[in-house]
Amino acid sequence: MRRTIFITVFLCPVLLFPLPHKPAASAQISAPAVTTEAVWNPSSEILAAIREKCGKGDPGNLNDCFLTEMRAAGASQQAVAFAKANAENGLFYVRAFRRAGPADIAYIQYPFRANELDGVLFVNGDPAVIDVDSEKFVSQSNFSKDPTYAALAKKHPQISIWPGDRYHTNKPLVKDLGSGEQLFVVEYILRDGCHACAQIGTASLNFIFDKQGRFSGIQAPPAISIH
Repeated sequence: MRRTIFITVFLCPVLLFPLPHKPAASAQISAPAVTTEAVWNPSSEILAAIREKCGKGDPGNLNDCFLTEMRAAGASQQAVAFAKANAENGLFYVRAFRRAGPADIAYIQYPFRANELDGVLFVNGDPAVIDVDSEKFVSQSNFSKDPTYAALAKKHPQISIWPGDRYHTNKPLVKDLGSGEQLFVVEYILRDGCHACAQIGTASLNFIFDKQGRFSGIQAPPAISIH
């Protein structure tokens, strides 16, 4: 019989201060303020046509082609500006926006990825954009500091960390800490190796913002469940 064991690891409170924030590509993300005006929701037919057209062209012009086609398909000036500001960090666009204040949430889609098409960004804070799946946060070295994760990694040497649900706009969970601070609970999937490999657990990290929207860091302890 399959068992699911829920384990919460209690450590001394620690804040990691990963500023300035950098995505996995080690390039600084910057962007104008994000509102609902930055959202673009093309039909599947339009998006498929854009992918086909831009995918057949010069790979070096992929970003410019996509931005041009965004405009032609009716994307707002704000939507195009946001995509353009981040194009060198992995082309994506905002498909949904959630106001949480003082930092907000942008739900993004990568039009040319094969896997992990959806992502989550914290926006309108300081830094202006934070990618929850940046290696700055989900590196093995960060997770290995947790004893439960370290024990799991010993049992599964090929353990890997993958994004959790980045599609539904009721996640991540947002908590008001009562002093104007925000806590975002972001979930991740632990797998025994590759993207298609067996899931061996889940983990969550708490991202903290102060009442001015400044990113304070990640709060320990993490919560890990073993499947």
